[in-house]
Amino acid sequence: MVYLSQLLNRKVYYDRKIFGEMVDFAVLESTPNPSVSKVVIKKDGKKLTISPTFLSMKRNCAILTDAKAPLLPFDERDFYLNEDLLDKQVIDIDDKRLVRVNDIVLESNGELKVVGIDIGTAGVIRRLGLSKIIPIAPKIIPWQMIEAFDYQTGNVKISLSENKLNNMHPSELADILEDLGSKERRGVVESLEARRAAMAIEEADIKTREAILEELSSSVLGKIVRKMHTSQIANLFYKLNPLRIREILKLVGTERAQRVERLLDFGEDQAGGVMRTTFTSFDGDLTVKEAFSELYKAPSKPEGVVITNGNQKLVGVLYTKDILDSDSLALLKDLVAERKFVYPESDFNQVIKLFGRYNLRLLPVVDKNKVPLGVISAGIVLAKIEELTKTDEII
Repeated sequence: MVYLSQLLNRKVYYDRKIFGEMVDFAVLESTPNPSVSKVVIKKDGKKLTISPTFLSMKRNCAILTDAKAPLLPFDERDFYLNEDLLDKQVIDIDDKRLVRVNDIVLESNGELKVVGIDIGTAGVIRRLGLSKIIPIAPKIIPWQMIEAFDYQTGNVKISLSENKLNNMHPSELADILEDLGSKERRGVVESLEARRAAMAIEEADIKTREAILEELSSSVLGKIVRKMHTSQIANLFYKLNPLRIREILKLVGTERAQRVERLLDFGEDQAGGVMRTTFTSFDGDLTVKEAFSELYKAPSKPEGVVITNGNQKLVGVLYTKDILDSDSLALLKDLVAERKFVYPESDFNQVIKLFGRYNLRLLPVVDKNKVPLGVISAGIVLAKIEELTKTDEII
């Protein structure tokens, strides 16, 4: 095992004369333990690259084995351990947090391979040349457990063939997005599946949400905003650049754009301003068996279902779990026990009180004819409470 800090600035000799010095190492980042593909040698003030097969690593130097070995120009498009990774922040997939790369661990067994990073104080001590005086155990994270960034382009350089970020919970991703710089944040979002990215953005704080939607390229933006809830887009409406707002409305399509504009008629302190306009609704005359069949076909199972009568008026709410536990021949309208609702103009403090008093998980928002316009979930309420708490606006 050898550390990057121990290889950097080592002299390269040929025929007992100094040929140059090693200043960086390029790797092919798409493999579980990426091999060093190029060694960057500084010679006569210029950076050149050479295949590691032409270098023999010794204890304190490297020997050039063939004077005719091809020296190629330095390519900024490559991913370099010193320039693009050392001292940078990466994502520790295991602990779901950002960590700083203080040194890089390589394995030398015929070829140099990256096996991990040192995030502990030992890495700093080693680079200062004090490891013999101040012996500290390294704190190493295996390469498979990190996501590393290309800081020049902002693109995520995945250390595994499968993007591990997509397996993280949206709230964990949101915490990471809030701590990242703009290039790295954009790289993370662009590496995620569109649905996962939308969920993570919605979980992030308002400043992070604004920044991400302003930063993304149009092609990526379109995929993500089409997966976001209409209410979330409406909440950001007046906080974004007018040109970007116009672009988002065009990307989401005419029908959803109209829904966003309808939501803008209500303030953020009203039920209509925070409601989600996409929800699952069943006619109350359906049987449990028929409802189960519809739920089975749905790509994701809603926590609750809005029940209406033949005139599309609200009957109440049924939670999916209760539907699945009921007699298959029972009618949905006969199972409804939760009949609370609010109007879009209702004050948000009233919404909070209803959720608290009746332990609600889903609250329909209806028009004056009791036709459902949207729903407010417990998750929306909790997120809004957290936002209001920061500004002491809850009464």
